[in-house]
Formats: sequence, C-alpha cells, structure tokens
Amino acid sequence: MRKAGPLRTLAASALAAAVPAWPASALEWPPWQSPHYRDHPLAGSIWRGDGTQSGEAALSRAVLAADYVLLGEVHNNRDHHFIQAMLIGALAAAGRRPAIVFEMIPASRQKSLDDHLAAKRHDAAGLGAAVGWEKSGWPDWSIYRPIAEAALAAGLKLKAGGLDDGVVQQIGKSGAAALGPALAERFALNRPLGPALEAGLMEVLKQSHCNLLPEAALAPMLIVQRARDGALAGAMLDAGENDGAVLIAGSGHIRRDWAVAAVIKSHLPEASTVAVTLVEVEEGHDRFADYDLAPDGADPPFDFVVFTPRAELRDHCAELAERFGKTPQKSE
Repeated sequence: MRKAGPLRTLAASALAAAVPAWPASALEWPPWQSPHYRDHPLAGSIWRGDGTQSGEAALSRAVLAADYVLLGEVHNNRDHHFIQAMLIGALAAAGRRPAIVFEMIPASRQKSLDDHLAAKRHDAAGLGAAVGWEKSGWPDWSIYRPIAEAALAAGLKLKAGGLDDGVVQQIGKSGAAALGPALAERFALNRPLGPALEAGLMEVLKQSHCNLLPEAALAPMLIVQRARDGALAGAMLDAGENDGAVLIAGSGHIRRDWAVAAVIKSHLPEASTVAVTLVEVEEGHDRFADYDLAPDGADPPFDFVVFTPRAELRDHCAELAERFGKTPQKSE
C-alpha cells in the first residue's frame, strides 16, 4: 500500500480564498434541484456527527485540512452531486490537488477513462459514454457531470474505485478467498471487524434491504460490502499519495467505524480523514435525533452531516417487497 504525501498545513489566506465559495448561511444555499421538502426545517443545515449543529465554515475548514475526504451521497440526488462539486472546487481554490475517486467506475474502466481524458482533457460531458456509464445501472451521468467538471477545471485526476461485477460475484460465492492473500490484506479482509462492528454492519445491511432477506443471504453480502470498502480505500491511498484524495460514494461506504475511513486508518494511521454524509430529509423528521445518525454509546460514524431535500418519494421497501413477493417489514 502506498503512503500518503506529507500532511498539508493550510495557511489562513488559503482558507479565506476557499470559504467565500460557500453561501453565507445554512439558509442561503443555491436553489435546490431536488423537488421534495425544500422548505423542510433541516434542509441546508450542517451538523457534526455527534448531533451538534455546525456550519459551512467549520465544514470547509475540516475538508481543506484532511488528507482524505469522503463524500457520501444518495445516488440519484442532484443536490448531493452539486455539493460534492462545490467541495472539490473549495479544495482546488485553496491550492489542493487531490485525486477524485468514483465508486461508480470499476477498476477495469480506468484505461477508458484515461484514454478519453488524454484525447479530450476537459470533456466532462463525454466521460460517461467513455466509461460505459449508461450500461452500469447508476443514475444518469448528467447528474454526476458537475463533479467531473469541477475536477477537470482544476486539473485533478479522476480515478476508478469500484470492483468489477465479476469480482463481486466471485467474492459472493467464495468469500475473501476469491481475492487471494495480497488483495485480502489490501482490502483489510484479513482483519476481523470484531463482534460489535460486524453486528452493526449486519444490521445496516438488513435495514437497507427492508428486513426482507434471510440471514443466509446477508453473510456473503457482508463480505462483499467490506471488499467494496477495501477497494475504495486502496484506490484512494494509491491515487492520493501526493495530495490526498476525495471519494464520491454512497454514504454506507464512508463510515468511520467499519467502512472506507476505517480501512484507510488501518493502513495509514497518521493520515487525516473527514467523512461527510449527505442526507435527504424526511417528512415529520424535524430533528437531527430523528435520523439515527449518532448511535448511543458509540463514536459517530460520520464527521459531518448535511441535510438536503429529497429527490424522490418512492417507497423503496414496498418496491423491494413486491419484487420478492413479501410483505414490507418495519425496522425494529
């Protein structure tokens, strides 16, 4: 595993250069793109992971000072990608040059990405087609395009961080043994999570699948999830040896307790990380405590939480239950 470059000391002038890119207050974000609950009392607010309300200046300082910045998203929310792009712009304005790692682009597409940018250095619009995005199952490339535009405008490297489908299938069938000892170590799969963390991850997987899956189906999913986290962490460490890296991924991958932030720390204890999760507001959930983001008796899994409007009102659990031919289950 490659080591990170020296930690960067940020001068006050650099911070001052970056902070003006942010709105003056949590109520003055640029117009929301997501259509639902734009007037929700939490929309636009920023919190520490422990539930203490914070603000743009504190978030900006933390992001600028970190070697590795992990930005967790709801994939189909345009506002989340706008905020990610804005944070990348703030880093560039402060003189940082981190690599940008995408969960959504599998490692096998790195050459296609590089070839496209070698021929058309600033062509963010065509990048999706170059890496086969339209066949990947992710939301349309157009909503991710602002991230690429911000990165390419600053001359930042774009890196593939995801596992290829074939590798995922092998892990699901054979576990960590499918990777071999070297990759298992790289992905930190040779290090047990411990009973409490493994139980926590298992519960997250259960709830994310609406409590519809049997335990036997969840066990291989746990190994796959850890492998994805390990692959993303490895991509960040490799790509960010000069000036760190920024991860664009689902919020479940950026957690400090067992996900990418934890894997980075296991390989490079001296590195600084900041995990920022972007959370869609819910009707009737007007307090931070309503979102179960800071478990009692445990360290917060995120450093910062930013609330935004919702992109869709679809009932994910009802759709999943219909697919499985089951009745939706409520979380305990």
